[in-house]
Amino acid sequence: MHIGVLEDDLDQQAFIELCLTSAGHRVALFTRASELRRATQQHMFDFFIIDWRLPDSCGMDVVSHLRQNDGWQGPILFITASQGEDDVVTALEQGADDFLAKPLRPKELIARVSALGRRSGYDIARPAQSCPDLFTLHTEEHYISVAGKAVDLTEREYQLAALFLSKIGELITRAHLLELVWGIKGDVSTRTVDTHVSRLRRKLELDGRHGLRLRSVYQAGYRMEIAHLSPVEQIAK
Repeated sequence: MHIGVLEDDLDQQAFIELCLTSAGHRVALFTRASELRRATQQHMFDFFIIDWRLPDSCGMDVVSHLRQNDGWQGPILFITASQGEDDVVTALEQGADDFLAKPLRPKELIARVSALGRRSGYDIARPAQSCPDLFTLHTEEHYISVAGKAVDLTEREYQLAALFLSKIGELITRAHLLELVWGIKGDVSTRTVDTHVSRLRRKLELDGRHGLRLRSVYQAGYRMEIAHLSPVEQIAK
């Protein structure tokens, strides 16, 4: 996952970065809330870790802004030196998904991040999976054939399909799809992505019968997966 860490203590930053990178995550470090807000306009993040006490803001306010103003639905882990029950409750009410008190323990930090990531549909990076031979991407002519038969796709559908087929096994958020394929900001409220994906799933028969399944991940996005048919499905096929 690409994780943004908002923590003004440089030693804590280095500690968190070491823990997360050792677990296979990409990390971007910020010391001020304003830096993180600018970064969210330019880069895609999968997860945020946010400290309570900041030089230019309160971590609670950052969480609230991400949820209410930016419409960000990804996981947020809140960290603070305070261990009071009221503080935990306040953090969760403001939109944090989990809470960790300092001093942070490496194994617990990694385990909490991994658990929240799985719950949101994110996985640790794995080796890229190959596209089944039945699917052929014709990059110059901008069309896709399945089992040798050309499939009629709009240009937007082709771009979506090409993206999914190049990232088999990876979760791609709706916001990321909007930015890459439509060229618009990812927090725009729209059902356009869902409609196009539904058509693509039908046209390319991405229900597992040809070895690929395009799966919806609740409140996160979509993932193209290698499909392993059950004995019953194999007989039906």
